[in-house]
Amino acid sequence: MNQMGWIDRVIIVAPNRILGTWVQEFHSHCPRIFHITVWDAKARQAPPPPVTGTHQLHVILVNFQAFSTPGRKTKSGRESKASGRWKNRQALLKWCNPIDKAAFVIDESHGIKSPSGRASNMIVSMGKQFPYRIILTGTPITKAKRVYDLWMQWQFLKPERFAEFETIAKFKAHYGRWIDIEIPDRRKGGKATRKFPKFLGVKNFEELQQRVRRDAFIVRREDCFDLPPREDLVHYVELKASRPVYDQMAKEMVALLQDGAISEASIKLVQQLRLTQITSGFVVTDDGETRRIGFEKANALEEILTDQFEKGQKVVVAARWKADLDIIEEMAANLGFKVWSIRGGVKRTDSDAAILAFRAEEEPAVMVVQPAAAGYGIDLSTAATMVWYSHTPSWVDFTQCCDRIALSRNSTTFIHIVARHSADEVLMDTLANDGDIGKAILRNPRALIEGVDLNVGADSRFSDMMKHATKQMGKQKVRRS
Repeated sequence: MNQMGWIDRVIIVAPNRILGTWVQEFHSHCPRIFHITVWDAKARQAPPPPVTGTHQLHVILVNFQAFSTPGRKTKSGRESKASGRWKNRQALLKWCNPIDKAAFVIDESHGIKSPSGRASNMIVSMGKQFPYRIILTGTPITKAKRVYDLWMQWQFLKPERFAEFETIAKFKAHYGRWIDIEIPDRRKGGKATRKFPKFLGVKNFEELQQRVRRDAFIVRREDCFDLPPREDLVHYVELKASRPVYDQMAKEMVALLQDGAISEASIKLVQQLRLTQITSGFVVTDDGETRRIGFEKANALEEILTDQFEKGQKVVVAARWKADLDIIEEMAANLGFKVWSIRGGVKRTDSDAAILAFRAEEEPAVMVVQPAAAGYGIDLSTAATMVWYSHTPSWVDFTQCCDRIALSRNSTTFIHIVARHSADEVLMDTLANDGDIGKAILRNPRALIEGVDLNVGADSRFSDMMKHATKQMGKQKVRRS
């Protein structure tokens, strides 16, 4: 677009963690004379540098937080439009003048999926002023039940594609099957009830696919790269020391530790969190203390890392909880690995340095990652093995984190450490179901097998049906060839 003379400036909105990756990729691949600015929280204290004739292309990289940071409160209690996100918006629009020579790009565009989000609404309303708009994501929907994640992304990209629905409620009604269920109203002591919409599954699925493909280039990795095969291995562990605490929490939503400390789950959601923590060998008490109760997964990981160290290999280990990250880092260091970590609370510049150091290291090394912090836009493909110590419930974070080693020159291996007969197995099934519908969204509608039920509610048969459909499509492609 820049070479054709259509644009001379572009704004790219991306997760904060991968702004450094964008800079590296521009320096590696952009053939134009460009000037790039990382307009992060520190840089936003001043306006973006002015566009000059010295460079052919001017780029501003900005994170999502720039559009969600509230302005100062005025005396009237309202949000000041002279600071915070409103000030950032105005500065960017002024920088883009004339706007007909500018493009607006959203990387990992599922970040604007929420219709009620501050950043989502500001980005969408701001984007409508730009003649060129692009969204980028490999995960347009974040869970099997959230096909409506597409709504806000298309409100930014091309709102007229779904113009007849007017609101997200109508969009949901057209592409989803819903029923109203009655649940006790706790606000009224549980005596009264209120209606709550329950999602049953997707409808008009092929129509949705066709509309999406009218505006999208859907490029699958296997179509672009001659990638080595992928192998997923499940390493089961038996809960021994942790089993009594696990069973008590599962049955009674409370666990009493040997020293008298108590860990209680007030609601089912907290109970699920507690159960997955217990499978990792620790529990959080009601006093906020983290207590170690078992080493089942840690012992399994030690065997895996010892084997990898003897082979002289690099390994990426993914874990959800801080207690897991801590014990993995200590274990890897004790085994003789060089260790780096990417987790919440680590500065972007420190993460960038850790990635470069890990990639350059020729000795056995371990990168310990938290999926939500290291799931996007970074390259750890000098490692061919990833170990999942504790899984995330987010299919987006899971699949994006796996993709960090997808471009390895060697065959990739994913080892999943799973506690047998526990919440770990349920979590794995959920991720598989979410992944099936996520991939189906990107599939060519013409390749769908007629009669396949695309109900992606709680039906456990969906995964098997999708696998059957995929197998049949593979046979059809062979015949057509």
